[in-house]
Amino acid sequence: MPEILVLNCGSSSVKFALINSHTSESLVIGLAENIATKNCKVVLKSEHKVEKHLENGCYKDVFEMLKGFLVEKNHLEKIVAIGHRVVHGGQYFSKSVVINADSLEKMKACIPLAPLHNPAHIEGITFCQQIFPELPQVAVFDTAFHQTMPSYIAEYAIPYELTHKHNIRKYGAHGTSHKYVSQQAAKILAQQKANVIVAHLGNGCSITAVVDGKSVDTSMGLTPLDGLVMGTRSGCIDPSIFAYISDNLGCSVTEITNILNEQSGLLGICGHSDMREVSQLAAKDNNLAQLAIEIFCHRVAKFVASYMIYFNNLDALVFTGGIGENAANIRENIIAKLTNLGFEIDHQKNTNSETFINSKNSHNIMVVATNEELMIAQETQNLI
Repeated sequence: MPEILVLNCGSSSVKFALINSHTSESLVIGLAENIATKNCKVVLKSEHKVEKHLENGCYKDVFEMLKGFLVEKNHLEKIVAIGHRVVHGGQYFSKSVVINADSLEKMKACIPLAPLHNPAHIEGITFCQQIFPELPQVAVFDTAFHQTMPSYIAEYAIPYELTHKHNIRKYGAHGTSHKYVSQQAAKILAQQKANVIVAHLGNGCSITAVVDGKSVDTSMGLTPLDGLVMGTRSGCIDPSIFAYISDNLGCSVTEITNILNEQSGLLGICGHSDMREVSQLAAKDNNLAQLAIEIFCHRVAKFVASYMIYFNNLDALVFTGGIGENAANIRENIIAKLTNLGFEIDHQKNTNSETFINSKNSHNIMVVATNEELMIAQETQNLI
């Protein structure tokens, strides 16, 4: 059976998954952490767990160790391609592509749009070309699914030249997850293409309106900072806050961007970025934790309400991601704010995290697990 190696290369970590492209089974999963530090560690799980420390190990060391593991377990000869998650494809990519010199240069041109992510993706791709030269590589872009947004939604009301000369517009993110979950929802609903609102709620959060299987609007913008409240990200704010903080606190643009990306969201409000910890504190009557949850849930409900304009007949509101799939209290809080729009939750079904958690007279409300690795494997298989 042919196998696809899926890689998600971050600035200091790499996630691995080896997928059987016929059965969709995950054969190997793994994680390399703290790359280029003395604490670099690689953990691989198949039938047994393998853990290895690579002191000061770089990407090349990690991939060489991975290759050795795949040879030892008789997987390498079955791998037909490598699929890479790439956060930002800018205006260049509306679909996944086989990586060549031209596409790699275009990915490099997108670095200003994802300075924390794209350089790591490119470094990972480059080392894979050296270590796995016989294997075709495919780039699957988080932004590609959202390229179907019409211009009146994707473009900002800023000077036209900024939009079209400097490509400042909404690109969105989490597209691989939104595409996978919307397709899974359609299958569950026995429809070829569904009309759904997908709420991907995790440490990063975004929401997308999917009409006839296509993204028409999404909460993240030029970068993944926009939209919903997240673990450490503010989501949408008044843009003049930048100037206000700069003028009154003397912070640079870089410092303010860091505040909004790394020190805001749930963390900024109550001191914790993990919704599980926030919920535990809220249950103990911690006022700031309760406030953080209310702000978080209100923002999600507000986006759901605004996206209802895209549907003559909504098939489902779909929750996914770590919070969306597991936090029944957050789902219930969000839906409680949407009762006047025809949403009503079934408390018991929600507590049990059933696929359908709505009451009898409500719009469909679903919980669908995301699987970005499988989506990347499928996209890769389709291109080779």
